[in-house]
Amino acid sequence: MYIILYINNYKYNLMKDYTVKARQRQGTKSIDLTLPADISKEYSISRGDIFKIDTVFENDTLKLEYTLIYQRNKKED
Repeated sequence: MYIILYINNYKYNLMKDYTVKARQRQGTKSIDLTLPADISKEYSISRGDIFKIDTVFENDTLKLEYTLIYQRNKKED
C-alpha cells in the first residue's frame, strides 16, 4: 500500500518505510489504520481532524490518498 497525505494543498509522499496494520474494532465492520506518531507530530495531526480518502488502483497497487479537510483548533481538547 502507498499512502499520499495532502495537508494545506501540499502533497507529501511518505517515502519513509512506515507500515501500519489494519485493525477492526469489536462490533463494527470498519477497519482502522493507525497513523504513525512521527507523522502526526510532524504535521500537527490530532484526534478530531477530518480527512477525505480517495482510492486509486493502478499497476496492481492500491493507493490510499488522505486529504486533510478539517483541522480542529487544539484549544478544543
